[in-house]
Formats: sequence, C-alpha cells, structure tokens
Amino acid sequence: MPLRFLLSALAILLTGMLAAPDRAEASCRAPDLVSGTYENVDPATRSITAAQLQFVCGTRYEDRGDGIGVAISGGDVHWTVRLWGSCSPTDCDWGTVRGEDDSTGAIAAAYDQGFAHRNVTVIPVRAGLVRLVVTSYYTDGRPTRTWTETLRLR
Repeated sequence: MPLRFLLSALAILLTGMLAAPDRAEASCRAPDLVSGTYENVDPATRSITAAQLQFVCGTRYEDRGDGIGVAISGGDVHWTVRLWGSCSPTDCDWGTVRGEDDSTGAIAAAYDQGFAHRNVTVIPVRAGLVRLVVTSYYTDGRPTRTWTETLRLR
C-alpha cells in the first residue's frame, strides 16, 4: 500500500510539473510595441519608407535527457524587422533581419548591405508610432552617418 501511495503521489507531482509552463513560455508575451506595417510620416521621404515589425514567440526543442526532444513554446522570443528604402520606380526591400529587445523596450536590428553596415533601433514613441534611429558605417571610407525617421502604424 505505501508503494502504491508513493507512486500515485509521484504521478500527481510529475503531471503538475509537466502542466506548469516553462519559464520562457510564461515570459513570452507580446510587448507594448504592436506588430504590423509602419509607414513614414513624411510621404516624400528619401530614406526609410516603411517597416514591418513582427513579434515572434518561437519554439525551441530541448532534450530532457531521455533522448526525446520536447517542444517548448516561447523559447526563441525575438522580433523580425523588414525595412523598405526610397527607390524608383518602387521602394527597395532591405530584407528581413532578426531584432532583439533591449532593456528599454526598443528593438535593435542590423543590416549588412555590403557597402554599408547599418544598425537600426526601433523606439516606441506612443501607440502606433515608432522612431527609427539608423546608423550607417560605410565600407568605402565615407564617414559614419546617423539619422532618425518617424513611422506610424498603417
């Protein structure tokens, strides 16, 4: 009888542990910044015309020692950042890169465009409005350049 009781208690304990959310899953909540497509408030800009921001509450796989992989929701929390620059006849797609939250709620992303390495910081201003700070490090000897753009959610 005591062994049966012990096994039942162990089963209940294990069931509770398996049902409890992983720390990463519990912390995987969308921040205050809204996912979506933002457009420059200046329709005549010659710089960044649009940005697409997407919050990703990813999944990671972990081997718990038994050789069987377990999917854990929220294990790869990050943003994707896609920018478009002013080009003619259509805007230039800078592509999609991974963005990371910093401690202030901003998103940091980096682009390597060959002729320039660009660090982009997306700073939430208020609901539906972000500021982009772009710093370009040129590989052809031009001086480093930093500029700011303001974009609003479409």
